[in-house]
Amino acid sequence: MNRLAGALRLAARALARQQRAPLGSIGTDAAQNGLAFQAAELQKALPCGFAYRGVHTSTAAAATDVLSPGDIEHATGLEREELEGKAKGIDIFHEDWLDAPWGTEDKPVEVTSSFSERIVGVPDPYDDSIVWWGTIEEGQPPKQLVEGGEFFVLKRIPDSGNSGHH
Repeated sequence: MNRLAGALRLAARALARQQRAPLGSIGTDAAQNGLAFQAAELQKALPCGFAYRGVHTSTAAAATDVLSPGDIEHATGLEREELEGKAKGIDIFHEDWLDAPWGTEDKPVEVTSSFSERIVGVPDPYDDSIVWWGTIEEGQPPKQLVEGGEFFVLKRIPDSGNSGHH
């Protein structure tokens, strides 16, 4: 129990240090190395059975629904495109779940894309914790990714001009 209490104290100190440093005041490499060091220290203090799986970092702007004018002004590259799209209410990565009737060979699920192919994931019919991934391409006949699963076909749509791909 002492090791767990120590781990919690370390985590609290690490969070306090991170919150005191203003965003952007240190370089990305230094920030990531600092996070990795703190996580390594935390892992040493954890009792057996706990394992460090990784640290996910993101900008504050990407993690919240509220954007300030400075968020977009200071962002660059793909992050800037994502924030500009978010400000307009557009998901530039088109990550929405597709809600459509079951796709048969005669009436397949139409997956839209501004590209000539798209990656599609479907749950395993016997174990829904497993996802099977496959690609569908423009001009192909309806494709079934798993035996007994539904059929998919790609429907090409015009590029919106803000796809986030380069």
